Amino acid sequence: MVKVLVVGASRGLGASLVDQYGKAGNTVYATSRSEASQSKEHITYIGGIDVAAENAGPELVSKLKRSTSSVDVVIITAGYFGTESFDEPSWEKQLKMYTTSSIAPVFIVHHLVTADLIRKGSKIILVSSESGSITLRHESEGGGNYGHHASKAALNMTGKLLSLDLKDKDIAVGIVHVRDRVPTRS
Repeated sequence: MVKVLVVGASRGLGASLVDQYGKAGNTVYATSRSEASQSKEHITYIGGIDVAAENAGPELVSKLKRSTSSVDVVIITAGYFGTESFDEPSWEKQLKMYTTSSIAPVFIVHHLVTADLIRKGSKIILVSSESGSITLRHESEGGGNYGHHASKAALNMTGKLLSLDLKDKDIAVGIVHVRDRVPTRS
């Protein structure tokens, strides 16, 4: 059994991952922006972690260290999608998408590694999207949603750079795209 940290676990894919890992008997730590849900067998909820906030990394380390000395797998699935168009771009939405998708993971991982919560042999999974692929974007799909697409492209680069920085520490970094719809809980 492994110890898994899911960052962004209050709904959707994150909540589903927490349920699946917990049902399999793994020890799961699950973060959310809101106050912590009631913990249950194998699952410890850690509330008040807003990855878009500058103090998210230190806050997560402080709260996580109360429950464990290390984790084997970190899955960062926190995200934000704000619709926009060329005719109506949104500075605020784009900042939030970039911060949540591609800036926060660097700081979360940095603080977890420097606190020795992620160690040799650990794995980090960043949940991205094919919408960040320049190659897969086609003219027929049109433009728009600049913040979403560009923040996912930036997350892909963030993952690559983290993998290079953590290679000597023997910490693997993977970037995944969830292709098919998975059953989730609300």
